[in-house]
Amino acid sequence: MRMFERISNKVLFLCVVFLIFIKITFYSLIKNDYLSLGLGGGNDSDYYHDYALGYVDFAVNIWPVILRFFNDFGFYSRDGISYLFLFINLFIIPFLVAKLSGLNFQKNQKYYLYSVLLCLIYPTLFFYTFDIYRDVFMVLSFLVGCLIVKKCLSRSNFISFSSFCILAILMGLFLMALRPYLGYAFLLALALWKIKLTKKRIYLFSFQYLMVLFIANYIGVFERLTEYRSGFEEIDSGSTLGLDFSNPIMFIPNLILSALGQLFGLYVSNPFAIILLLVETVPVFAMLVYVIRNIKLADSFVRFLIIFFVLYASVWLIGNDNLGTAVRLRIYNYLAIYICFFYILVLKDKVKYRQVVNK
Repeated sequence: MRMFERISNKVLFLCVVFLIFIKITFYSLIKNDYLSLGLGGGNDSDYYHDYALGYVDFAVNIWPVILRFFNDFGFYSRDGISYLFLFINLFIIPFLVAKLSGLNFQKNQKYYLYSVLLCLIYPTLFFYTFDIYRDVFMVLSFLVGCLIVKKCLSRSNFISFSSFCILAILMGLFLMALRPYLGYAFLLALALWKIKLTKKRIYLFSFQYLMVLFIANYIGVFERLTEYRSGFEEIDSGSTLGLDFSNPIMFIPNLILSALGQLFGLYVSNPFAIILLLVETVPVFAMLVYVIRNIKLADSFVRFLIIFFVLYASVWLIGNDNLGTAVRLRIYNYLAIYICFFYILVLKDKVKYRQVVNK
């Protein structure tokens, strides 16, 4: 921590500006075919485009329906939406994360710049700005939902609390329409935010939660998820962990291995995976350790994010075996930890300030 505190705010600001410039340049080069990395197009984006134009009538989620809605009114443009996603990735998402973390540019300038810098460095989300993938829109929707939850949990007035709670539930249902288990985790975390967390309770709850998952798997609750997972090997869909969840006795060891390989990126299959490990996973792991160590400072909003982190990861770690897909799915887990980390840093500074004032 001290090493990072020594870096001046001017240097951090220059890094932010430089990253934005590099990303815009890189984006322009690829979009204008000066570079070819195969980042635009693909099964998902081509399908969404065909649905928007009316060539396909079966919608797998609400995203293509939204695209067709804009197309019906003459506002749809594949390239236009892609450029909009770049703008959201560079200028909306980083500052939304900072706002959710309780950071103020004037009061917490260094933390604020670090938060923005982390979001800008994050490569995975940037790759999905090159076409009309739903990922950027889902991340934006998730962060807006978190902002509503934060407003809700900070309200002491019953009418105000209820109003924001209804909005949060509606946003959770919208997230379910985008990705069912993302919305499920969001809504369930909203219902369980009152659970108090301490270090001892985290370890106890972790053990109890694993036992609940083991029993649920044993009685067949996750049968559809494990069948879906086995399909990755059958269709030979790129890099997979090859974990077999068909044996219920090996469920917990396989779940742990799945978390290590997918959530924490320790299954390195190519040079790009090493880059993601260093740029995405290592900072998040360090932040997660910090959050657990300072869990006593967690308020209702941090508890909501931690519960979401666990519930959401539980589903996709069981149901997914494709390492490329895992990089997309874990974005929400990583953002939740980003927010918790900086949120607790701000709370810790406030506690230190009160202690100094009281002296």
